[in-house]
Amino acid sequence: MKVRMRKLLLIFMVVISIVMIGMTSRLHNNESQNAPKAVAGVIDLRQYDLHKNTVSLDGEWDFVPDKLLNYSEFNNSHSYSVNVPSLWSRYKFDGQNFTTLGSGTYRLKILINDTDTILGIKTGNIRMSNAIYINEKRIGQSGEPAEDSTYIQQNVPYVAYFSPKNNELELIIHVANFDYASGGGIIGSIFIGDQESIGKLREGSLFYDLITFAAFFTMFIYFAGSYLYAKLEIEQLYFSLFCFMVGLYGLSHGEKILMSLLPISYEFLIRVQIISSIGSGIFMLLYFYHALQQFSHKKFVKALCIIGILLLATVMLPISISSYLQTVHSIYILINIFYLLYIQTIAIFKRLVGAIYLWLSTMSILIYMVVATLNLNINLEIYSLPPLLPFICLTMLALYISHRFTDSYLEKGRLTNALIRVDKLKDEFLAKTSHEFRTPLHGVIAISHSMLEPQESSTLTMEQKEKISLIFNITEKLSHLVNDILDFSKLKEGELKLRLTNVDLYSVTHVIVEILSYIGNKDVKIYNYIERGKFIVADEDRLRQILYNIIENAVKYTRHGKVEISCYEEQGFLTIEVSDTGRGIAPEHLESIFEPFRQLEDASKGTGLGLNVTKELVKLHGGEITVHSVVDQGTTFSVKLPVQTIKKVQQDKQQRNKITLTKDYLPITFPYFEERKIGKKILIADDDHINLKVLIDILAKENYSIIAVDDSQHVFEQLQVHPDIDLLILDIMMPNLSGYEVCQQIRKNYSSAELPILMLTAAIRPEDMLAAFQSGANDFLHKPLDTAELKTRVRNLILLKESAEIAIKMETAFLQAQIKPHFIYNVLNSILSLSYLDLDKARIMITDFATFLRSSFSFENTNSLIPLEQELMLIQSYVNIHQTRYPDQLEWEIQMEEPLKILIPPLLLQPLVENALFHGLRNKRINGKVTMTIKKDQQMIDIKIQDNGIGMTQEVIEKVLSEEPSVHQSVGIRNITKRLKKYEKATFHIESVVGEGTTVILKFPLFLDEKR
Repeated sequence: MKVRMRKLLLIFMVVISIVMIGMTSRLHNNESQNAPKAVAGVIDLRQYDLHKNTVSLDGEWDFVPDKLLNYSEFNNSHSYSVNVPSLWSRYKFDGQNFTTLGSGTYRLKILINDTDTILGIKTGNIRMSNAIYINEKRIGQSGEPAEDSTYIQQNVPYVAYFSPKNNELELIIHVANFDYASGGGIIGSIFIGDQESIGKLREGSLFYDLITFAAFFTMFIYFAGSYLYAKLEIEQLYFSLFCFMVGLYGLSHGEKILMSLLPISYEFLIRVQIISSIGSGIFMLLYFYHALQQFSHKKFVKALCIIGILLLATVMLPISISSYLQTVHSIYILINIFYLLYIQTIAIFKRLVGAIYLWLSTMSILIYMVVATLNLNINLEIYSLPPLLPFICLTMLALYISHRFTDSYLEKGRLTNALIRVDKLKDEFLAKTSHEFRTPLHGVIAISHSMLEPQESSTLTMEQKEKISLIFNITEKLSHLVNDILDFSKLKEGELKLRLTNVDLYSVTHVIVEILSYIGNKDVKIYNYIERGKFIVADEDRLRQILYNIIENAVKYTRHGKVEISCYEEQGFLTIEVSDTGRGIAPEHLESIFEPFRQLEDASKGTGLGLNVTKELVKLHGGEITVHSVVDQGTTFSVKLPVQTIKKVQQDKQQRNKITLTKDYLPITFPYFEERKIGKKILIADDDHINLKVLIDILAKENYSIIAVDDSQHVFEQLQVHPDIDLLILDIMMPNLSGYEVCQQIRKNYSSAELPILMLTAAIRPEDMLAAFQSGANDFLHKPLDTAELKTRVRNLILLKESAEIAIKMETAFLQAQIKPHFIYNVLNSILSLSYLDLDKARIMITDFATFLRSSFSFENTNSLIPLEQELMLIQSYVNIHQTRYPDQLEWEIQMEEPLKILIPPLLLQPLVENALFHGLRNKRINGKVTMTIKKDQQMIDIKIQDNGIGMTQEVIEKVLSEEPSVHQSVGIRNITKRLKKYEKATFHIESVVGEGTTVILKFPLFLDEKR
């Protein structure tokens, strides 16, 4: 009975298909019967209005085989009457069929009334190349027809317009085909009409192809995207590829839009046609096989797939061979479609959800494929069908998917209700058992802790102490787990209450960072970028619990790298971000990490409750928590909490920090400056004014000059104003920048010997001391300060500074000592020679030499700053001596807009000028030039010393500027670069081109010479 029913359904399906195809063809034929037909090579359109409609030029045409003729030649040749449109392989001439490969000339006389309008002709399928002539004038072509295989194939429909000159039009079409095996000729109808009607016909054809492509390509993108995103079912991939192939089929057939979109050859287009047709059959078969696998025959489907792959392989063959398989391609696709309709009919009989929609969608595809196949062989245009088939297919598949999703949704709803009941029972069990665990756990913790006390553990062996310590650690972790479970239960039941207070966010995070830095992974650096003074209204214990869970997770899952903690305010919310550079979290796990009892696959510790409790606690505070992660790059947790500014708390804190007006303390404004004529200069930075006052009082009695600031940013300002500071005393905990950050910034310009730093803190953890030294501090003191210890450490650090200064002064003295005996001897010889030749020049040279010696050995050169005028005097005397000795070698120029009353370090410029003369111009006997340019640029002095000497390579420049002494680096340049480091924003740069010269660019802060 079932087999008989299946056969009946299959017969019914085939009948329906044939009827639908027949109705479509009949409709097309009925429309064509009302139009004029060509008879004996003439079509009379004088009674037909070409302004309203187009008319096909179907009927009897004159045809001359194997020749491409013009008007006069055609009249002198023997012609045959043939039916157009049709394949010329069906023509019979003198009792014999015309060959499939060849050429020929078609002619049709067209009689019209209106000669004042512009007419147009639209071609269809003319295989494989053609050229159209109206009254001996070529108006269009596709390819280049010829009488032999040298022709150029290109069968692409087109539109051509012309202006008729008389009432009789002679239409001649040259056609050639030497490749396509099934034959050539005019296979599709040719239409004539006025410009507007032909344009509409062309637009309709393009519209049909484009709408087919758009519909199927949209489906391709949707299903391909769904598969790539979720990868749930392989049939989604197959269906997306089927839609892609059908869309490609629409672009490569009909109007062949693909040729106008891409610069491809017609041979390549034919290969695309084969791939799209066979590919659509294969992927359609695979899609329905997987969707209806229980009704399919695996071996039969496998055989069809193998055949399809073999047919696909024929695309590599020449067109003259692969075209023989055109009918095989069509049969293969039709077999696939009918087989699919068969298994879909069975699915309908089995009452599969949505099977009827699959059947209807396949039927619409069948009609489209049948018409497209017939288009290749008979006069049946694809656009003769209404452009609804793609949308019918799309609608049916959407209904099928909707039915499947609806059933799946209802089933999931039933399962969800059952899971909710089980989950509630689980929560009750956990809450009750955890509550019962707390008392015995606390007892074990208390007993084990008491046994580890010194008075109790004295009688225990080391092994016993280790075991008791292990028991204590295990029970403490178990206690944390119990607390998490209880918090989880309270949160679910809404029983957890918050005790909101004003919490210092920096203090909370600082404590957590200190703990995790001590017990965590040493290869992970934790950076706390939250500023002091950030207050937020929260439950302090719960806020610490939230942040501890997040930061601990960041450290746990980061083997090497860093963890950064920061915050920012935005639209009434304070967002705390904890970022790490760990292994990250895969996208598929991001949504589940906040679920209870869920962990990453390779997690080895914990129970998966921490992040869930954290999320619920954040929600309880009125905020939200989010996570962003990239695998192998890191994870960022963001906790967003509402901000309630408590101005009174901050004002009270600031008031406690201010120095009150009493008999012991006078009011102080900052920055504070107390100068001593003799004594070292100390800069103190602390945000607590009382601490500042204590330090000022202690150090002032030691005759130090004191500069005090209450903001870390002011430290850099004072270093600019007072570059001769001998010691910096720095508090670690300050607003804006911490002492660690200030120290790190300073070390970029000052070495530990050039500017010693003494750091102060109230913390007593060893990690604080280690962090201070790593940031560049020389020494470390705990608060409250011991006066004697403070004085001793300050004195030792200043001695360190003096030692460094002595070393620099020794280098400066070495610069002075660079006046070699032979230089003095040469100058004296030059003076002696000039005394016989030019007494005036000899006197001038004696004066310059005396000025040079006096300036070089001046005791002022040991000072930190001297007037620019004094340095220039030294340089000028040296240049004058050189010009007198070598009058033709050197041209010297100083470019300065106006005299500048400023201060610079001694011997800053003279060694550079000497290098330019001695090294830069050593091979130049004439036309040597050195130019010094000095100009003021806001708060900086720009100095440029340029020569046209031998120059240097980049490698030599790098060695000259290197901090390590080398044979390429003079003592003068090393001394200059070392001294410039103590002045912020001062820079030293060398540019040079071999054979062209060298330019030294020096920027120095502006220090005015107030004495002048």
